[in-house]
Amino acid sequence: MTLAQAFALVRQRERTIRRRRVFLVCGFEPLHLGTFLRGHFAQRFPDQAADLKTGLYGDLDGTLVAAAGSQSEAAAVAIEWSDLDPRLGLRGAGGWSLSVQPDILANCRDRFARLPGYLEALASKMPVALVAPTLPIPLLGHSAGWQIGFNELELERQLATFLADAAGLARVSILNPARLDRLSPAAFRRDPSMELKAGFPYSLGHASVLAGQMMEILFPPSPMKGLITDLDETLWSGIVGEVGAGAVSWSLSEHSQIHGLYQQLLRHLSEMGVLLAIASKNELAVVEEALRREDLYVPAKAFYPVCADWGPKSRHIGEILRAWNISADRVVFVDDSAMELDEVRTAFPSMTCLRFPKNHPARALGLFEELRDLFGKPAVSLEDSLRQASIQAGEAFHEAAERAGSAEFVKGLRGRVTFDARKNTANQRLLELIDKTNQFNLNGVRISEGEWLRLLSNPASFAVGVSYEDRFGPLGVIGVVAGRQSGSQLDVQAWVISCRAFSRRIEFHILDYLFSFPWVERIALAFEPTGRNHPLEEFLDSLGLPTGSGECVISREEFLQAGYWLPHEVVVTGELKLVDLAHGQG
Repeated sequence: MTLAQAFALVRQRERTIRRRRVFLVCGFEPLHLGTFLRGHFAQRFPDQAADLKTGLYGDLDGTLVAAAGSQSEAAAVAIEWSDLDPRLGLRGAGGWSLSVQPDILANCRDRFARLPGYLEALASKMPVALVAPTLPIPLLGHSAGWQIGFNELELERQLATFLADAAGLARVSILNPARLDRLSPAAFRRDPSMELKAGFPYSLGHASVLAGQMMEILFPPSPMKGLITDLDETLWSGIVGEVGAGAVSWSLSEHSQIHGLYQQLLRHLSEMGVLLAIASKNELAVVEEALRREDLYVPAKAFYPVCADWGPKSRHIGEILRAWNISADRVVFVDDSAMELDEVRTAFPSMTCLRFPKNHPARALGLFEELRDLFGKPAVSLEDSLRQASIQAGEAFHEAAERAGSAEFVKGLRGRVTFDARKNTANQRLLELIDKTNQFNLNGVRISEGEWLRLLSNPASFAVGVSYEDRFGPLGVIGVVAGRQSGSQLDVQAWVISCRAFSRRIEFHILDYLFSFPWVERIALAFEPTGRNHPLEEFLDSLGLPTGSGECVISREEFLQAGYWLPHEVVVTGELKLVDLAHGQG
């Protein structure tokens, strides 16, 4: 992005209604970095604009404190060596001669020791994108430039220790320096003239790249949920139907190691909770024989479903999407054939279709990096590890449901619904559900992490996580209901239930739980039709509530008189703290 393009995007958003507050924390003059941040935000969110706040020049600590006390929902923190000691910048006096270098090292050590405390306070209020020094250390040391000196290594050691501490802080994400090296080569990052004249140290190209990466960290896209892979010349080298299950390969000795690396990546994704499936033009028996090989890097049980016959792959993929019950835009398809990719892309235009470059190892590594970006997530939860098993259990669930009467079947589930209303800011699962669930979703409104933290900090707010398990196995946290108390009314602003938990009457248990507080007289649901939340719309219909756009209100009397059937055991692990305004009780 050029500076002119950034300015144009910012001007176009001047009258945008939805605005989001972002704090840029740096000790140098923010200047063009701020413009690029706003430009990249506008490019990423065409219907929104970023209101950017900055601090005082030369006061990194004070700016960190100001950011923590602000109403911003995200913070980008860029630290350069001159923020740690002014003598490490071009504008600093005092130099870096041998006699002062011990003092510089001691000063930097002290600054690095204090910064984690400031970052922790900031990250308790909002997500933080942290950028370690991107500019080179000045001429520190006595050796020639091709030999790194002890003092330079000591500064790098101090930095590594600081980053290790920062990485352990919740909601602090650190920009990957290896990615930055590829996007912005070190030799082109500094603008000495601009730094000396205005205190802004970056070239325009580097500032643009840095701003774009900060936006990726602060407002990451939702990770993809599933990957469907081809087999021949993709998962392995060779045509299994021609050479046999024992002759396909993925090893270094067979010159097919790139397929082995792909298998290792798939295993990694599977352990992260990514759904894996196979779509192959082959005989199913031959495929199953090959998948039983003990030297396969990814276990066969990681793939579900396995679709193999001679029909079009788009049909296979349709079957897989139905088994997973997720939309095509959350899935990646990998195949070595451009023709097969085009056939699938035509049938599912929203699906990400990627070609496996079987004879080009460098391109294959690029593909692996792209897959990392598509599926990457800040943390792996218990629910991620349960996802594949719960999908397969869901198939057994629906098959059993078809054989039995509805009421009889649900009663025999021996289900348990667990409610946890503790406002645990470290629990990312609730926000993840709100921002990823589409079908049983009250209004489709996505909430940023900063907005979620502000909601939790409000004494009148509530956020209840709902877990479920039955004889088919545990599903983990599958639901969230959140909002604010307004007198004797609960204003529900977010309510989602994972599709994995459908047809179990959990939604009725949730309303019953909220009405278990005797001073809650009404529950107002901020419903909006999204075109994808038909299951929730049908639930509202079953309650006799209006399903047009706007607020739906159900009273305690209406709900209790209806006598809705509640088939499951209920457990409360974290009590909801609501206030009885009439009697002054909590």
